Amino acid sequence: MQFGLRTILLIAAVALFVLAWLINDSYTDLLALGLVAFAGSFLVDALGMGDRTFGSSGGTTGTTGT
Repeated sequence: MQFGLRTILLIAAVALFVLAWLINDSYTDLLALGLVAFAGSFLVDALGMGDRTFGSSGGTTGTTGT
């Protein structure tokens, strides 16, 4: 399964929003970090870095020479 950089940032934003909802002590800190991750996901997409993928590539590990 491959995830792009934008997808990873959106997942992180959702996780931080859920944590902010569950943890009342550092609500504003987690909310701010979630907003940063959310805005960052749109920024990497606008800069053309959103399509960089991470994860397994379906079983191929590289190419062999000759």
